[in-house]
Amino acid sequence: MKSLVTVALILSSISIVMSAYAANQIIHGSKSAVGAKMQTPPAATSPVTVPQNPTSEPRDSSAEEAISTEDSAFKPGSEDKSIANPDKSPASASSENTNTRSAVSEQKVVYLTFDDGPSKYTDTIVDLLQKRGIHATFFMIGSQLKDHEESVKRTIELGNYVGLHSMSHNKKKLYDSGKAEPFLKEYQQEQALVNELTGTTPWLIRAPYGSKPGVNADIRDRLAEANFKMWDWTVDSKDWSYTDKPDKIIQEVKRQVRRDTEVILMHEKSQTIKALPDIIDYLQKKGYSFAVYKPEMHFPVNFAKDDRL
Repeated sequence: MKSLVTVALILSSISIVMSAYAANQIIHGSKSAVGAKMQTPPAATSPVTVPQNPTSEPRDSSAEEAISTEDSAFKPGSEDKSIANPDKSPASASSENTNTRSAVSEQKVVYLTFDDGPSKYTDTIVDLLQKRGIHATFFMIGSQLKDHEESVKRTIELGNYVGLHSMSHNKKKLYDSGKAEPFLKEYQQEQALVNELTGTTPWLIRAPYGSKPGVNADIRDRLAEANFKMWDWTVDSKDWSYTDKPDKIIQEVKRQVRRDTEVILMHEKSQTIKALPDIIDYLQKKGYSFAVYKPEMHFPVNFAKDDRL
């Protein structure tokens, strides 16, 4: 009998020890799991990918509406309520660029850009954006500025960026010689005119019909020497070809949007105005925030992948 009691006591002691060991493993395992969940993965810092080629072939704008129209084909930054240092050359802001970009690298950002203004549609587009709390980047033609001076000033005052789109938007004048001087001269002339009318000095340009193939290495060299920056686009809405077909424009945007940072090419056209609310809604549902170009946050978006521009 005494032996049975002794055996029972030994088994009981072993059971208690095993239970304590198991409990200890569970507690330590739980702590490890909690610790793992609290670790933050490093932020992705991959650069914006510009399409290898423009998404459409250059077109002659003479067949478009009364507004000059171009052929169509970049970062980080969330929507802000004002333009920071509009007179600042991007070349002088390069030291600030890296830190700003890494701080927002986790965001999905889209830049809405509108070409070929100012026009009778400028104020309507600006009003629509204003109601949604969004700003955009406008590439305007120099020969049209004085006829819409108040619209240009208002566009800037409401927090949008006005960039340069040449004086003439004339393919023959800009590209046929293959020389840099005619191209550069038009942008310098327009830059001075914008400064005269608005007091701001834009450095960002967009080449009519896109930079490829017209903007050759010689032109790029001269632009870089003059501290100009040049944007093409990552998404071509093709609004220039879909007259009275806003649904087609929306479909094009949906089909092409896939990068963490997108620069969407649009134009100052009636069909674009009709499509714009749905485009904004779609981009918001996809998790994009809307940004306006800022010189101190410049990043390259050109088909030549020229980091100087």
